[in-house]
Amino acid sequence: MRIANADTIASNGVRVADEERRDSTRAFLFLMKDVIVARQLRTGVNAATPAISLATVAIIISISLVLVSTSLAQSGKSKPKPVKPLTATENKQIDARLQKLQDTFENESKAIIEGYERSGQYDRAKFLLEVLLKLDPKNEDFKKKIADLDDQMLKSSEVDFKFDTSSDWTPVGTVQKDKLTRIEATGDYKLILSASTLNADGFPTENVMRDLVGRVPTGALMGMIVTEENQNGKQPPEPFTIKSKHEFNPKKEGVLFLKINAPPGAKCIGDLKLKVSGVTRPSQ
Repeated sequence: MRIANADTIASNGVRVADEERRDSTRAFLFLMKDVIVARQLRTGVNAATPAISLATVAIIISISLVLVSTSLAQSGKSKPKPVKPLTATENKQIDARLQKLQDTFENESKAIIEGYERSGQYDRAKFLLEVLLKLDPKNEDFKKKIADLDDQMLKSSEVDFKFDTSSDWTPVGTVQKDKLTRIEATGDYKLILSASTLNADGFPTENVMRDLVGRVPTGALMGMIVTEENQNGKQPPEPFTIKSKHEFNPKKEGVLFLKINAPPGAKCIGDLKLKVSGVTRPSQ
């Protein structure tokens, strides 16, 4: 068996490191491209809306160029050109400059985030925070701030209303794809079962529009999002459990319906108080 010498092992290690560096650089560049494209696709920006400054864009490009040049210079795909090795001090100076660029980008971003937050544009502030979190996935402060922004967004769109538990599937409003939605229900009601005759199969569960939904607890508040695909008959809507509180990110845009999961013939008496956030309510 042939045993690789130390030079071969070291060379393989450098090649693996180079590939990882190139992958990291590529991911960073794609991320920056997404940031710029997403900003361009955002809807109208008014005078009170903070914009990504030229300084921030310059920082992004500078960091990218440093990472790319480092990756290309150390790549094993082409024959390396003779270079003059840097001293330990010079290496530290370059690393310090790169860190300074990254810190400046982070500080610029935080200033923009604060501006968005002050103007009530929580979704834009969250978007930029998610960009920063991708660059620093272990940053707990970013994660906490995103959670705080989610809560602020939900509270800013919160609507209170009474829900009649005896009603059939009731439209509440429109939900957007991937936009956090929260439903909270308080209060009590009475559920009176009918004296209809049953067999060993129990209550019917075949039709979600009129029957008991088997995967949702009996008597629980449940929801259902009706999309264009459901309306076109391509696939039936799927009810889901809400109970007293439920937060979710809809997979598709559609109209949110609510109902108490009661078997056919049952009678529900009473109202629940609902707090709904992240839902566009129809105009009254």
